[in-house]
Amino acid sequence: MSTVEISVVIPTYNRSLLLRHTLDALRRQTLDRDLFEVIVVDDGGSDDAEAVVAEFADVLDVTYFWQEDAGFRAGKARNIGTAIASGRYVVYVDTGVLLATGTLAAHLRIHRDSTYPTAVVGYVYGFEVDPSMDGVMAAVDHADADATIAHLHAAGALDVRERQYAELGDAIGSWPAPFDVFWTCHASAERSELLRAGLFDESFTSWGGEDVDLGVRLFQLGDRFVMDRSARSFHWPHAKEVSDLKESSATAAERIHRKYDLWTTSFYGKDLQNEKYSLNKVILMDVERKSGNRPASSATAGPEGSDA
Repeated sequence: MSTVEISVVIPTYNRSLLLRHTLDALRRQTLDRDLFEVIVVDDGGSDDAEAVVAEFADVLDVTYFWQEDAGFRAGKARNIGTAIASGRYVVYVDTGVLLATGTLAAHLRIHRDSTYPTAVVGYVYGFEVDPSMDGVMAAVDHADADATIAHLHAAGALDVRERQYAELGDAIGSWPAPFDVFWTCHASAERSELLRAGLFDESFTSWGGEDVDLGVRLFQLGDRFVMDRSARSFHWPHAKEVSDLKESSATAAERIHRKYDLWTTSFYGKDLQNEKYSLNKVILMDVERKSGNRPASSATAGPEGSDA
């Protein structure tokens, strides 16, 4: 009998239609069904999410868990899923994110091929696409994630982090602060490393930040960060749950710096003041300014006398 290698953990809250689309994409994975399980953790929703999960019981190894509604607790929901997971690797996927058919196989390959504990950042098309944009919804098909991704790629609806990849390259492990792009809308890591890092900080009770916060701790443990375009997905176009994402992100960034006080996190404020550049670009620009023509890769070690 095959052993479960991957546990897919999905937090959800009153978005049962999007949950159905996410689960439908998972049942179409090329990875052997015996090699992965799916854990849906309902953050106190009142819709028919449990019934939706039950629809997939014959085609997925899927478990449903409900926690009482006590406000935004996505971090706690992911922690519950991680705690009961039986896979060696945990793939976090948000409700409304649909994986390409080969994506779970890609995650497993990346982890198996790595000689170090690895944090994998998945590629998410269409994260900031407005659902009212002409032609977008007509091209989105929950039954064919691969075709939808191809259309979004052709339309230029790329991952919102693409600007950073274009600036600094896809090898995020060489960046000074790769944790900044560790977004658990689609990401994975070894379960043992997640436990060693202490899982998600459950005191984050508003949108954003809890995943980057976990990424900081994985980075401190020495995990290798990888962004792989073969781990593809798309974000189903829908209205965001937070009206002011910029303000929420700024609050989370400030909190992360207060918590860790790293030389890299100290640049979050400078990053927000200069929207032209990403956090990692701002860090590298500062290092280059202070050290002349110092190679960018050396920035990962931090300035003399500091801890990265």
